[in-house]
Amino acid sequence: MATLRDHAPPATDAAVYAEQIRTLYRQTLAIVAVNPINAAIVAAVIWPWAHPWLLTGWVAAMTAVAVVRTRLRRQYLSAQPAVDEHVVWARRLVWGAWATGLLWGLGGAVFYDASAIASQLVLVFVIGGMVAGASGTLALHLPAFLAFTVSAVLPVAARMFAEADRTHVAMGALALVYGGAMTLIAAHSNRAVSEAFRLRFENHDLLARLSAAQVSLEQTNQTLEQRVAERGAALERQTEALHDAQRMESVGLLAGGVAHDFNNLLTVIMGNTELLLADTDPNLHERSRLEEIQTAANRGATLVSQLLAFSRRQVMVRRALDLNIVVAQVRPLLERLIGEHIALVVVTAPERLTVQADPTQLQQTIINLATNARDAMSGGGTLTIETALVDGTPAGTTLPPRSYVTLIVRDTGVGMDAATRRMAFDPFFTTKEVGKGTGLGLATVHGIVEQSGGHVLVESEPGQGSCFRVFLPSVASTSSDAATTPAKTPAAVVAHRATILVAEDEPLVRAITARVLSRAGHTVVEAPDGERALEIVRRHESPIDLVVSDVVMARLGGLELARRLMIERPGIPLLLVSGYNREEMPSPDDPLCRIAFLRKPFTPSELLEKVSALLTPAAGSLEGRQQQFLV
Repeated sequence: MATLRDHAPPATDAAVYAEQIRTLYRQTLAIVAVNPINAAIVAAVIWPWAHPWLLTGWVAAMTAVAVVRTRLRRQYLSAQPAVDEHVVWARRLVWGAWATGLLWGLGGAVFYDASAIASQLVLVFVIGGMVAGASGTLALHLPAFLAFTVSAVLPVAARMFAEADRTHVAMGALALVYGGAMTLIAAHSNRAVSEAFRLRFENHDLLARLSAAQVSLEQTNQTLEQRVAERGAALERQTEALHDAQRMESVGLLAGGVAHDFNNLLTVIMGNTELLLADTDPNLHERSRLEEIQTAANRGATLVSQLLAFSRRQVMVRRALDLNIVVAQVRPLLERLIGEHIALVVVTAPERLTVQADPTQLQQTIINLATNARDAMSGGGTLTIETALVDGTPAGTTLPPRSYVTLIVRDTGVGMDAATRRMAFDPFFTTKEVGKGTGLGLATVHGIVEQSGGHVLVESEPGQGSCFRVFLPSVASTSSDAATTPAKTPAAVVAHRATILVAEDEPLVRAITARVLSRAGHTVVEAPDGERALEIVRRHESPIDLVVSDVVMARLGGLELARRLMIERPGIPLLLVSGYNREEMPSPDDPLCRIAFLRKPFTPSELLEKVSALLTPAAGSLEGRQQQFLV
């Protein structure tokens, strides 16, 4: 039986091997039961020529083997063994087939009667039929088929060869040929069925992999669609932000240019108005009209200042400030500003929040945001102001990662829809009634914050209130951090009359400047541009005590004039005047930063105060000049 021993199949064919054994065990019980039934029929036919007890024992043995094989089948179906456990069950199957075939072979050899043709025909026919049937039922597992066929055919063939006559020898040879032919048929069937099983499993595996690939592809597709949607949304937001920035920049350029011209006009109006007021009897009725003109001019100067702040072209006085102190100082004003019907809640961070900003403009930012919140809560509500310190890039901004001081102004008002949010920082855009707002409050906030290197965000939904978040770069705190602009010192009385050169390309501004200085007792020399001013300084018969020059002039601007004078006439006091902007001003490391500066529009009082400060001995020092310049 060495050739009939089972061996474990290769791992790649394990599934096919297990399916072959599983199919054999799942065959109908009739295939097992046919053996004792056929044995009983054979016994009945050859009963006259054989020993009765031997026939009875043979049928009983065949029945016992069938019972054992039936129980083995039930055990297999109950156990449901794994793929790697089928080798043991295959061995049991082979032993069952071998026992059945051996009983047929021994029965044929024992009960074969050479003298009885009927006995010979029945035995040869039945055994041959059983072998033919086995080529179909046991072909799934060749070791089981061979175990049955060899044990069934060889004993009968040997019995025929034992008769030694020509007929029986021929019959024995035919039995062997028949067994070999059935073996070839079984082997062919085994290959066909095995290949079918293998293809089925390969197709199943392929389908499983295809299904997994399809699932993976769907997941990848969903991920890609999600990423495309996210990037599309991000691109749309960036495009919208770019359009907003371009629109704001265009409006800012326009506003800055308009503000520059208006500053010149307002300087003339405010200067002449103040001079007329100084010459008018306080009891005259006409004085009130002049005061109205002065009030309107001052309001115009405020609007121009807001336009410059929005367009980020306003010269700023930056200092290290603690935001918590600024909020605390402006709180009393806010309480009066918002009214008793609105509750004010202030929550400041425990640590020092130091920023580099203009104190006046930072207060103006808080006041504008609070005013905007108040107008959104006409029926009352809560205004909350918070300060905090955040690290990294604030969400919703493109600011570089670092530490930022945050000012949060939140209200419980009517809120804004998407369209209003997009236009909230546009200049002259307002949802208030005509005459109740200029539309520059939030635009001013936007300009001040952007010019300070920060960013402002708005979060709002209709009926849910609004929240403005201002992010300003945090700087290292110092013990000398201040919160408010230092009080101006009164102008010192000039000890002598000075010769002052006024360089201004705008005739009206030059005229009012010269008039104010002349009324104060100074000798004024006028120049329409920087080149003419430089010639006058070089050729004037008496020394020039002070040069007052506009920054922007067609021929040799104020900065270049100052550079040349610092070389040719070192120590001569200089006062630069400009309506805007910070790009016109020297950088902090430029020697020109020591020169005093006066912002347009200015009043006669402000001009004389600057001039007096520069003509006093203390103004000649470096510290005195630096205090006069706004950086």
